[in-house]
Amino acid sequence: MTKARAVILGMISTVIFSCNEKNDRKAEIETSEKQEMLFPKGDKVANDKFVGNVYQAILSDDGTRVSNVTFEANGRTNWHNHPGGQTLLVTDGVGYHQEEGKPVQKIKKGDVIKIGKNVKHWHGGSENQAMTHIAVSIDHEKNPSQWFEPVTDEQFTKEISKK
Repeated sequence: MTKARAVILGMISTVIFSCNEKNDRKAEIETSEKQEMLFPKGDKVANDKFVGNVYQAILSDDGTRVSNVTFEANGRTNWHNHPGGQTLLVTDGVGYHQEEGKPVQKIKKGDVIKIGKNVKHWHGGSENQAMTHIAVSIDHEKNPSQWFEPVTDEQFTKEISKK
């Protein structure tokens, strides 16, 4: 009888723990959704500097540009550089970043990517997930970004398949 009680207590504990874990996950999801609302998503970018669906909200443009940028799955920048350098603070999702001549890097929420002055690179969402980051472009007013060729679908697929 004691063994049976121990088994039943163990099963009840497992169920209670599982329910609490699900509630914790639900709270994390709700918190994540609230955090996504900290900065506006912005407007869809309609120009030749991006591939796919990309949204941008410029948060500050006084010398240093600070933008909230959301890339839908497969959305990405063209190759470009920043004469003053750039820092990316990934706030949600999973994506990629690549500097010219280097392997592509998978990036995710919480990552900080520091890009040196005049380093040619691209960044964007993954093949099946969106990615949002705060982009801080140093001295943007005096030294705006320089834009180059798009990262084609073929190049994108080839690079991310190496990961």
